[in-house]
Amino acid sequence: MTPRKSKRKTSSRWFARVFFFTTFLLILIGLGVLYQDRLFDLAMSSRGDQYPQDRGLIPAEKLEEAIILGARELGVPHKRIGRQASEGGIPEYEFRCPNRLHPITANRWLSRIFLDSGVEILDCLEEGKLHRPKLIYHLATGPAREARARVIVYPPTGGAPLAGAMPRLAIIIDDFGYSMSRVPRGLLNLGCPITASILPGLRHSKRAEREAHRNGHTVFLHQPMEPMGYPDSNPGPGALFTDMDADSITRVIEANARDFQHLAGVNNHMGSRGSADEDTVRPVLDWAIRRDLIVVDSFTTPRSLIYPLARQMNIPVLRTDFFLDGEEENEAEIMENIAVAAETARKRGWALVIGHPRAETLSALQKMMPRLRDYGIRFVTVQELLDSLREADPAPPASSATSYR
Repeated sequence: MTPRKSKRKTSSRWFARVFFFTTFLLILIGLGVLYQDRLFDLAMSSRGDQYPQDRGLIPAEKLEEAIILGARELGVPHKRIGRQASEGGIPEYEFRCPNRLHPITANRWLSRIFLDSGVEILDCLEEGKLHRPKLIYHLATGPAREARARVIVYPPTGGAPLAGAMPRLAIIIDDFGYSMSRVPRGLLNLGCPITASILPGLRHSKRAEREAHRNGHTVFLHQPMEPMGYPDSNPGPGALFTDMDADSITRVIEANARDFQHLAGVNNHMGSRGSADEDTVRPVLDWAIRRDLIVVDSFTTPRSLIYPLARQMNIPVLRTDFFLDGEEENEAEIMENIAVAAETARKRGWALVIGHPRAETLSALQKMMPRLRDYGIRFVTVQELLDSLREADPAPPASSATSYR
C-alpha cells in the first residue's frame, strides 16, 4: 500500500517551486535590464557624431569675468554693473539695457556671448510687459556646473526699436544627394526657407542643388570629414582625413565644390575626428575665405575646432544648437525637438538646428511650421540669419569670444 503524502510536504514543495520560479524570473529581468542599458550605451556611442554631450564650460572662477564681458559688449560701463549676494549665497549681477537696444535684441546678443564664452544658460525668464521685459538669466559653469550666478537686465528707459526682434529659426537639412524621392522633394517644397546641405559626388547631388536653388533655398556643401569610427563609419566620397596634408585637403574640397554653381556655405558631415584636428580644419577655413563662404560647425564633437578657429580668422561662422532627428526618433519626438528649437529662438532671438531627409522629419516639419509661424517664429536660411545677426547683433571680438576656451 502506497503511503499518503502529507499536506505539509506537498505545501513545502509548492512553495519551493514558486520560490525558484520567481527567483529565476527576477534574474532574467535583471539580465534584460543590463542588456538594455548596454544597448543604450552602444547606441549613444554610435551617435557620438551627431549628439555631443558637453560643449565645454569655462572654469568656475571665470564666471564673473564672462558676465562682465557680456555687459561690456552691450555697451554697459563697468561702474554700472551691480553685484550682490542673493538668497542662497548665489551672486547676483544687474544692469540696465542701453537705450539703443530693444531687450529682445539684447537677449539675443547676451545669449550668444555667454554661449561663446563657455557659460551654460540654465534658464532665461522674461518678466513685465511683453514689449519691455526684464530679463533674468540663471547661469552655470565649472566641471560640475558648481558655479552659479543670476543676471538681471532691466529694460531701457527710452523706447528701443522692435524692428528685427522677431525670433528667427534656421533649419539646415543635411545629406541631400542620395536620391530625389518624395521626401527630399517634399523638404524642398515646405513653403518655408531652409538651407539645403548637399553631399558631393552622389548621383543626385547636382539635381538637388538645382531644385534647392529654384525654390529659393540657400545651398551648402556638406563636406565629409573623418569620424572617430572610421573605417567602420564611412563618411563617403570626397572626404577629408587627418593624414592628408593641406594641399591634398584643398584639392579634394575644390573638386567637391566644382560640381555646384550656387554655394553659399559649407558645413561638416560627420567629422568627430577631423573637426577636432587643427591641421585638417585650417585648410578648409582658408578655402572658405577664398570662396567667400559661410561656415557652419555641425558640432559633431565637443572638441570641434571649426567654430573657434573661424572666429579667430574673422570668417562668418555659426554653430548648430542641436540635431532634430536621430535615427531612432519617431515623428512625435521630432515634433518635440522642433518645439524646443522654437523656444530657443524665442528666448535667445534665434536658433540654428539640423535635420535630415527622413519621412518622419518631413511630416513633423509639415505639421509644425504653420503653427510656429502663427506664434511669430520666422523661418530663415543660414544666410538670412547671419545677415540679421550682423545688422542687429554684431558679434563680440573673436579674442573675447574665445579667450576662455
